[in-house]
Amino acid sequence: MGLPIVVLPYLNAAQAEHPAFLQSIERLRASGVRVLFGPSVLPLHQPRQGNKDAFPWHLTLAALGAAATPGR
Repeated sequence: MGLPIVVLPYLNAAQAEHPAFLQSIERLRASGVRVLFGPSVLPLHQPRQGNKDAFPWHLTLAALGAAATPGR
């Protein structure tokens, strides 16, 4: 449908070490999905240290707005 897709994975450092994770990130990006991932976007937390109430929705929504705006 031509709609932009933006994802921001929220996982801990141990989960990110799984080999399938980075492969999945690359597969999503190759499919045209904007994946917000990396230490400059959202540093990984240690297991059981995440705060689900602190998910940075503003980053995802800003990227989605930018992707939906023609000429950006």
